[in-house]
Amino acid sequence: MQLAAELWQQMKPIIRKRMAFSPDAWRSVEAAVPITLEETTLVLGLSEEDEPLRSYLETQTMTALIREILLELTGKEMSVIVIPGTTEDDWKRYKARQEYQKKLAAQVTEATIRQVKEHRDWMWLTNQIAHAHAHLPHRQYDFVKAKFLLDWAGKIAEFVDEFLASHPQSHDEVTKELERLCQRMSGMLNTSAIVVGLEIERAMRARKQKLAGSE
Repeated sequence: MQLAAELWQQMKPIIRKRMAFSPDAWRSVEAAVPITLEETTLVLGLSEEDEPLRSYLETQTMTALIREILLELTGKEMSVIVIPGTTEDDWKRYKARQEYQKKLAAQVTEATIRQVKEHRDWMWLTNQIAHAHAHLPHRQYDFVKAKFLLDWAGKIAEFVDEFLASHPQSHDEVTKELERLCQRMSGMLNTSAIVVGLEIERAMRARKQKLAGSE
């Protein structure tokens, strides 16, 4: 805390000299308590009664000025953080809360991804293809249809890999669902279901060769 206090005392007159002066902004600087220097972060704190001054201390202009002065005095690119409380124990509690929130956010993200994957069934895939085709510009042109088929053949091959990874005993289901998909896409693209199936099979084989080559 001593090093942070000494550095902050050096900084305050420079801040006052360079800042666009306003009484509330300066009061926020005066109220800030230097808590610690941690790696490249200067940690400042505000007491409960001074908490209303936080908005002045955390403006983009003030933060940029503090970082500029930190660079001049330390020779290092540094950041500044303002926490509620004025002691090292407050800083420890703040870090613990941040770590907890980070873990919680990661858990929520994982749960969301898992939920999305669980809903990525064959009906979902069919709807995705139908939606993409409905919004495809110039879908009356054969060249556009061909590109659409090639793009989706790759995505279908990826979906099949993901599906079999979680349903390893479902090869018969995959065959039946791919048949339905070929029939559906042949109607969309006004082509033969065999042509659609051929492109999907090519994409699946190419994907297997690529995965085998990366092992």
